[in-house]
Amino acid sequence: MVLYLSYDDTVAMDLRMHDVVPAFEEAYRIIGQGAAATQYRVRLVHPPLHEGMGTGRPWDRDLRILPAIVPGMGTACRLGATARGHGGGVLLVFWDFETMALRCIISDALVHGVRSAAPDGPLTKYLAREDASVLGVIGTGRIARWAAEAAWSQRPIKLVKVFSRDPAHRAEFCTFIGERLGVETVDCATNDEAVDGADVVVMATSTRDPVINGHAVGPGCTVISNTPEELDQATVRKANKIVVTSGEDVETHVPPWQAVYDLMQAGELRPHAPWFEISDIVAGRQPGRTSDEEIIVCLNPGFGVHDVAAGQYVYTRARELGLGAELPT
Repeated sequence: MVLYLSYDDTVAMDLRMHDVVPAFEEAYRIIGQGAAATQYRVRLVHPPLHEGMGTGRPWDRDLRILPAIVPGMGTACRLGATARGHGGGVLLVFWDFETMALRCIISDALVHGVRSAAPDGPLTKYLAREDASVLGVIGTGRIARWAAEAAWSQRPIKLVKVFSRDPAHRAEFCTFIGERLGVETVDCATNDEAVDGADVVVMATSTRDPVINGHAVGPGCTVISNTPEELDQATVRKANKIVVTSGEDVETHVPPWQAVYDLMQAGELRPHAPWFEISDIVAGRQPGRTSDEEIIVCLNPGFGVHDVAAGQYVYTRARELGLGAELPT
């Protein structure tokens, strides 16, 4: 039988990042060992574009497919569609690795935020200073909430400084995060205020323009970007090291990771793969942070391995709690 998990089922799981993040760390370890198979995202857009994808999002509708196979964990494919002005719909499909039997179909409304932000956990664990206690957050939507929790789950965060353009959203975010994580929060009037003095900065926004100013990033900071257009060139220029969750997905992502792409085109970054992959760091093939002064910029494009990690955790959790509806096959 195939299990179907509704949005209400995923809410009932009371997902917590300190439980979810280890599944993503294990997935990265398996990738770093060369055992996983993944394909960068397929994006079909309409109306068709005849001269490349350009910049921004010059389409009205898109269909996204993100597949991956991770030995010992499972096989997953995320299917998503969006129509401008109308929202969209997403499902996460999970198969058993050994038999390739279909195990679970998951409503992705809540899980999408989890799988999008959980990589910020391993990025923080392997790249942030051990004593990191101040977290800057730019963005106050659902992914930003999970991103803040993912970073907090890996370091002794005591203070969370928050900025977004909407004061009401900032106030709501501060209340939510303060109660959920048991930390002090500061409602910041500017992005520079949120970044100033932060040991770790996570960004998760819907912007089409940069939301961080490199001059505000101090020594030893780890900056994690979850959306392609939110980084500025000054922050990238300041970086002693760039770390990505998937180099192939950074290179092929539409829209592009604009600040990195522009600096590569200008010759300020080497033209091919000017970064390390977090999977190589988790597997011990590359170093993580090498000094307390090092500034590290992280790019987190979503790719299919994230869906395997999320799918395995959610499916296992659902079985433990007796959630979901069995579908006939």
